[in-house]
Amino acid sequence: MRHIATSLDIDAPIDAVWAVLTDLDAYSEWNPHVTRATGRLREGEAVTVTVVPAGRRPRTMTATVTALEPLRRLQWVATAGSRLLFEGRHTFTLESLAGDRTRFRNREDLSGLLVPLAVRPDAHRDYETMNEALAARVAALAGATVAGATARETAERTADGAGDRETAV
Repeated sequence: MRHIATSLDIDAPIDAVWAVLTDLDAYSEWNPHVTRATGRLREGEAVTVTVVPAGRRPRTMTATVTALEPLRRLQWVATAGSRLLFEGRHTFTLESLAGDRTRFRNREDLSGLLVPLAVRPDAHRDYETMNEALAARVAALAGATVAGATARETAERTADGAGDRETAV
């Protein structure tokens, strides 16, 4: 099993962040990692997502929404062939912080025989890029400002015993 987990504190209220995150139709306008997403965000429903890992070809897959807790958590799960080959459980969580700020967590748990071939060791960077793009989109729509001095980025990566990694930006 491989885990990719990133987080970013965004200078905007939780409802503004949630609105951007759950507006699948607008992903192509701001999201450099999940460049297209269609479907209904409802537990048990299918969503089709196109993921563009840096330096690789886009991959389109169908995922099932497994959790939807408004203003708190969105999760979808995609498989390729079967769970034994590839399963990606992508979870987005939001936490309200003091001062009308939001902590956004972007995590994916990956398992299956194809994970070492399909997911690069530095894949956490794609998730960090998505986090930053989300913050910028929220800022543009809500009139908030996002500055390096006010955003705290952490990334944790665990892959095949590689250990944890944390970065402050």
